[in-house]
Amino acid sequence: MSEEEIKSQVQEAIQEESDIDEKYEAEFLEILENRYSRLTFDESSVSLSRMHIEGYRAIQKLNIPFTDSNTVIHGKNSKGKSSFIEATRFNLFGRNNDDPLVTDPIREDFERLETNGYWSKDVTDYRVYRGMEGGPGVGYSGQDEPNIIENPDENETSEVQRHTQGDIRELIGYTPIYQQDFDDFDVFSLFSVITGELRKFYSCDDATDLIDVLFGITLTNVEREVENQIEECSLSEEEQEAKAHLLGRKQRAVSVSEDIRSLADDQEGIESEIAEKSEEREELSRLLENKEDISENLTEKIDIQDEISDLQNRKQEKDDEFGSIKQEISKLESDAVTEEIAPALEEMKQMVALPNRCPVCTNDVEPSEHRQFHEEGDCPLCGKDVDDDRFESVSEVDEDGEVLEQEKRQEELKKLEEKKRRVRGEIEFLSERIEEKKERLEELEGEQSESQFREYKQRKDALEDEIGSLKEQSRKLELRIEAKRETLHDLALEVRRLTRLNEQRVRKEERRAALKAFQDLLVEERIEARRELQTRLRRRMESLLDVFSRGTFQEADHVTFRDRDSYRYTVHVANDKSKPELLEQTNAELTLSMLLFHTSILAELQSEETMVPLKLFMIDSPYGNGQDGENAEDITDFLLEIPEVLDEYQIIISMADSSVADQARLDHKYDIEPIDDYLEDEVSGKQMTFGDIDDDAEE
Repeated sequence: MSEEEIKSQVQEAIQEESDIDEKYEAEFLEILENRYSRLTFDESSVSLSRMHIEGYRAIQKLNIPFTDSNTVIHGKNSKGKSSFIEATRFNLFGRNNDDPLVTDPIREDFERLETNGYWSKDVTDYRVYRGMEGGPGVGYSGQDEPNIIENPDENETSEVQRHTQGDIRELIGYTPIYQQDFDDFDVFSLFSVITGELRKFYSCDDATDLIDVLFGITLTNVEREVENQIEECSLSEEEQEAKAHLLGRKQRAVSVSEDIRSLADDQEGIESEIAEKSEEREELSRLLENKEDISENLTEKIDIQDEISDLQNRKQEKDDEFGSIKQEISKLESDAVTEEIAPALEEMKQMVALPNRCPVCTNDVEPSEHRQFHEEGDCPLCGKDVDDDRFESVSEVDEDGEVLEQEKRQEELKKLEEKKRRVRGEIEFLSERIEEKKERLEELEGEQSESQFREYKQRKDALEDEIGSLKEQSRKLELRIEAKRETLHDLALEVRRLTRLNEQRVRKEERRAALKAFQDLLVEERIEARRELQTRLRRRMESLLDVFSRGTFQEADHVTFRDRDSYRYTVHVANDKSKPELLEQTNAELTLSMLLFHTSILAELQSEETMVPLKLFMIDSPYGNGQDGENAEDITDFLLEIPEVLDEYQIIISMADSSVADQARLDHKYDIEPIDDYLEDEVSGKQMTFGDIDDDAEE
């Protein structure tokens, strides 16, 4: 089936597949277009023209040319026929560390092995050098450092420069296969049938995939990409749990929302109660603040009490003032009494004629000095005589002063009496006002305004306490509501995150399902393409069964592949009998089966649009350790058929001398070359001596 046919069928299947949503069609077709690519090989043809080998297993030194496309190399046992096949493989790919048969390939008593392969690629010749030294326990070196010389000198065998295995792959055309992650040794095993490794290709893990790829069934790359994308759609642990967690978070959010509504209702009830009590409190405040409405009597009582206190203070002041006036009046009245005895005193005064001051110096004379002043007639102060006229003048002056003083006192007494009357009147007025206020206060005492005020005040105070308590309850509810809202907010964020995760999970699962459906289509298409290839191989193998006319496969009439997952097959004989599983077959039967299988695959590859440039088919010891006559003849017939079937390949076969002698017919199709003609017993440049090689030693 061609590449375009496979791609066309896959595209049609994608569009018809109900499990693949239309939105994925373009993407899947793009994956198919980008990842599906048939291997394209260099159109050149690579063949072996000569091998030069030193120190490889049984070979001391071998230098053998290949002038014909098909060659049979023969010789005695332990001469290096099988070693030649292995050395050729080593020249191209190095040492296979996993191959127990080449664990220690360096010939005994040799320090190193060397191989020089001369390869022709169209009109250009190349020499590939690869050597190795070392051994078990110390390790090997050099095997990964090949050298390639283009158009080398015939006698040049020295190393020139180092290359890589990648350069070798480019030379022989293995690069496209290697880029598909196939092992070089596994690929080469398809192009070789070697004693001891007969099952190597048939049993290798990549045999089925390699056959697919070589025949253009390269859906494997598409499947790998799809598998990678399916892996990318794998759900993380969090995504796997997102759906359940999302449901839990939503249920929790509903519960918290209900709690918030319940708390809000409780808070609303409390706030309503607060509003009612606040309204009542404000009404009481207005009543308490409005004295004319509810506290007129109480206010009046308070005012009267204040007024009484003020009046009493004022009255006390007037009482004090009245007492002071009385004292002054008493003093003045006492002075007035003294004036009543003034005539008697005057008579005494006239009799002694004592002036109060000296008429001369005008200084006051003290009473104690009056006698001196009177008896001696001179001033006790200035000592001067005072005549009688002067005494009289002074007396007159004193008398006038006393009259003035009396008048003044009377005037002052009059004023004080007037002031006394006025103050007494004020005291009486204040006393009357106090009495009036007290009477009014007594009247107010009997009224209930104060009791009502106390009740209002007590009720207001109680309301204040109740409102405070309710506000505290409301505040606590608000805190709880706020905490619930924060929880709800966190839940909302978590729900949003989990929703995205869940949506991502859904998208991944949806995409994964679509990719799985796409993968199933690819598998079905690959199986269908493989079925067609199996049909081709089956027909080819059945046609080649006709070559076996004598031995084990004489009665074999058809081949079946056991399943679509591999190219494992069964050869059926007449009467519906089948040969045993290949892994259980004897050496003779296994050789026949592998020759049939490998040749059929290589024959069908020739009909492909492109194939590996290295068209070399190597067969080692096809007769094994000795086949029975009938099977040996069948093998000879098959070997003669191979050049006809694989006309584009270079076929090199190694076998024992006895096999060539028994099958002289091989020279009809092959160049028969004895290996002894190309062996050298002594190797120049080696500082060692070689003994005879035991002819019976195993290769």
